[in-house]
Amino acid sequence: MARKNYTYDSRPRYVAVADFNNDNHLDLAVANSIDANIVILLGDGNGTFSRQYTNWFYDESGPYWIGVGDFNNDTLLDIAVANYDSHDIDILRGYGNGTFSIEFTLGLGSSRPMLLTVGNFNEDNILDIAVASNGTLDLTILIGSGDGSFEIQTNYYLGHDSMPYSIDVADFNYDNKTDIMIVDYGTSNLII
Repeated sequence: MARKNYTYDSRPRYVAVADFNNDNHLDLAVANSIDANIVILLGDGNGTFSRQYTNWFYDESGPYWIGVGDFNNDTLLDIAVANYDSHDIDILRGYGNGTFSIEFTLGLGSSRPMLLTVGNFNEDNILDIAVASNGTLDLTILIGSGDGSFEIQTNYYLGHDSMPYSIDVADFNYDNKTDIMIVDYGTSNLII
């Protein structure tokens, strides 16, 4: 495939890949921190994408990271957004056609969410969110209710010099429970 450049907004921070319009082609959701938006680029199945939709947030929200899952159990993909500058998490409800609307916002106090990942952390078969933050140097577990809303369950302190750089989930020790892995640039540690 030949290289293609897509120039559209300033300071893209993260991209998530999923089929947002149910056409069996992979699409892109791009978080742009400076322009305070999430851009949806629909894939046509041959490696090209067209801009479908832009979800604008209020100025200076700083969307930084995206997670994808069916948070309200309607079988359509939704998007969770870590907003670094506004200290909150937005849940964007997906309509199955590549469009979204803000369904739920959860403030995180003084935490500056940088990274998030999606998993079933309390074994209830409902998606939850793990958020790694700068400022408070913690990992926050948000427990999903199944209707698109979340509650803060617990915070784990990551360490004094912590600066989370990447996050993911898997069952690392094969105990049938979801584990969280963080690459910590500040401490040069891999935290599981």
